[in-house]
Amino acid sequence: MKKIKVKLSELKAGPIRQEVLPIGFIERVIKYKNILKGVEDVSLEETISNFQRDWDPERELIIWENMAHLYQINTENKQHWTLKEKKKAFEAILLSSLGQEDLQCKVE
Repeated sequence: MKKIKVKLSELKAGPIRQEVLPIGFIERVIKYKNILKGVEDVSLEETISNFQRDWDPERELIIWENMAHLYQINTENKQHWTLKEKKKAFEAILLSSLGQEDLQCKVE
């Protein structure tokens, strides 16, 4: 498979695949976004639009809920952490969900 480089400015959002999301879906999104408040800055409207573009929004939501849960259990006893440390912890979880591991993102 050949790799090509594309400028970020050249990327376009895919089409809306799910005009209507399942009942309770948006409440679940709000719940995980509240957990990640401050470290994940995408607006609720953009997040919902992104889920509507997914082939399998339920699967993607489960991934985000699991990331929020991991973030919550790894930071709940770390009230002394700075926002920068919390963002690094979230970044490590996000990279892990993508199958990547960046040792620079680990927070002790």
